[in-house]
Amino acid sequence: MRKQLSMRIQVLWILMLCVMFCSCVRNPVTGKRQLALLSESQEIAMGQESHPAVLSEFGLVDNAELQKYCTRIGSDLAKVSHRPDLPWHFAIVDSPVVNAFAVPGGYIYITRGILEHMNNEAELAGVLGHEIGHVTARHSVTQISQGQLIQVGLGLGSIFSSRFRQFGGLAQMGMEVLMLKFSRDHENEADQLGLKYMADCGYDPEQMSRFFQVFIGMREESEQSIPGWLSTHPTPPDRIRRTSETGIRIKQQSARQNYIIDADTFIPKLGNLVYGENPREGFVDNNRFIHPDLRFQMDIPAGWKVENTKSSVVFAEPQGGAIVELTMTPPDAGKSPGDVAQAIARSEGTQFLSGGSERINGNPAYLGLYRIQSDSGNIGVNAAFISYGGHIYQAAGLAPEASFSRYSRSLNNVLRSFRELTDQRLLSVQPDRVKIYRARKGDSLRSLAKSIDQNRVSLQNLAQINRLDPDQPLSAGTWVKLVQLGKR
Repeated sequence: MRKQLSMRIQVLWILMLCVMFCSCVRNPVTGKRQLALLSESQEIAMGQESHPAVLSEFGLVDNAELQKYCTRIGSDLAKVSHRPDLPWHFAIVDSPVVNAFAVPGGYIYITRGILEHMNNEAELAGVLGHEIGHVTARHSVTQISQGQLIQVGLGLGSIFSSRFRQFGGLAQMGMEVLMLKFSRDHENEADQLGLKYMADCGYDPEQMSRFFQVFIGMREESEQSIPGWLSTHPTPPDRIRRTSETGIRIKQQSARQNYIIDADTFIPKLGNLVYGENPREGFVDNNRFIHPDLRFQMDIPAGWKVENTKSSVVFAEPQGGAIVELTMTPPDAGKSPGDVAQAIARSEGTQFLSGGSERINGNPAYLGLYRIQSDSGNIGVNAAFISYGGHIYQAAGLAPEASFSRYSRSLNNVLRSFRELTDQRLLSVQPDRVKIYRARKGDSLRSLAKSIDQNRVSLQNLAQINRLDPDQPLSAGTWVKLVQLGKR
């Protein structure tokens, strides 16, 4: 038995070494061989499949001119990068979270939240260049490959499955890349590449380290749909020092006399951007979830947490014992609530227990009880499929089967609370928006902020997005980002 086990281990290691040898490719940045179980064509396919999922989750900022501006700057940087022939795509996604991220294959995203913290075009080029650096150096691909290699040791045949060959699951892998925390070496390399790319395009490389100072003292929000810059791109003091030193050295060694900073082109483009959460897309009011654009509301159990994205809203019991997820079903899911419910019942690993048609607050609906099989145990599901406003909504209350009865009444109450929103006060709410102002001599941020309700937008937040001391006297013509409060 021991001899057979030893032989199996030897065979496993030989196969693993074969996988490693056959999957090593030359890094386009360093020229060294690195492990990469994804070929470049698979990398591009991951980006192509992930892109619709990213847009579905976060949405695009509705500003064609600003999107075009970002794409122009990103494309110029990509042309001088180590992988200019990738099908590069650049987008500003509609999230207040302060972050930027990349999906393998050349898909680069920045949030409106991080854009609003920038003060000039060179800072935008620095962030885009950094994310391009992650892609050109194949950092995400390396991490994915290392993760898959672990799976090789657990079940060798998995990476050769037909699902993998057909790129199945690449979109999900791409979305998971958004949650990756890069190593310090990867972050440093992306910084150095970003500095090179921005300087090669004529941008002042010192602006990268100056922008990184935004994150000193910034706190991460505990509940958000995507992680922030501090989670995925930690900014310790030595990183700011290193990028500053490199930026200065690049300028000292260059014959170029004038570098692009360009606040005058950049700052006005931020005018009218939504600032913070957009209540038109859902907000919480007195234990109710309100969605003005879709004109519905639902009750939330007291104390439950809420996470709202473009594609779904989730209510979670504080200890994680149960959740309710509300989504809009795809157009091809079925023509009636019953059609969708029966399609779910036929899903692999799903057992239909009981259900029937009824009406929920006047809307045609189907309520069903299901059991879902999972590796960690069965999950009980109480689901409602509701026809409303020309769409079919799916509200699913889930809890482990062992504790499902404890939450059954709460889940059922949430599902049955779906109803039309008629309150004109709530239907008419509007988001806060960035307002651009040119200071007059003697103005200060504190004096300019007096007209803004600081319970909504604090002076500290204004100081952070402007990187100004609140009491600093401003020179005439200084650009200032203020906030025009929306109707609430």
